Amino acid sequence: MKSLSAEESDVWSARRRDGRLLLVLLTLLCLAPVLAAWWVIRAEPPRGGKSYGTLLTVRPFEAARLAGWPTGKWVLLTREGPDCATACRSLRHTVGQIRTALGEAASRTVVVRLVDGRAARADAGELAGAGVPLPAVDSGFMLVDPLGNQVMFYPASAEPRRVMGEIGHLLKTNNGLG
Repeated sequence: MKSLSAEESDVWSARRRDGRLLLVLLTLLCLAPVLAAWWVIRAEPPRGGKSYGTLLTVRPFEAARLAGWPTGKWVLLTREGPDCATACRSLRHTVGQIRTALGEAASRTVVVRLVDGRAARADAGELAGAGVPLPAVDSGFMLVDPLGNQVMFYPASAEPRRVMGEIGHLLKTNNGLG
């Protein structure tokens, strides 16, 4: 085996040093985006989404087990008491208009009225729902997914255009459901 001269040894040592320096620089270059992302998240944590409606805890909705519940469709659900007056009719009209304004996605949705009391009929989109719990705020409507889980709640005073946009976006991103 041939022994290296001092000059050749210096060249190999310089190459080895340059190679190690290049390796360290490449490693730092690869780690830079990860470290930058970590620093940004630590400096300013991400805020939650900006939903217009109230996002509910996703769990099975009790009324979805009632006879006559539409399966495989997104449900816009209103609740009406036995003494429903003008406010209920107005809410019914608003929810129907929101559904119609969804355009192509309207075929994937259905409007259901959950009627409290004994005189309720289980036809024409009405379900007898005495004792079915709804969210704490009853003056409004909710969105139930095709699997029967409660998803969103909108107060009666919600702006229909914003509700329609949010529900339209939700239906678009969840194209495989319903």
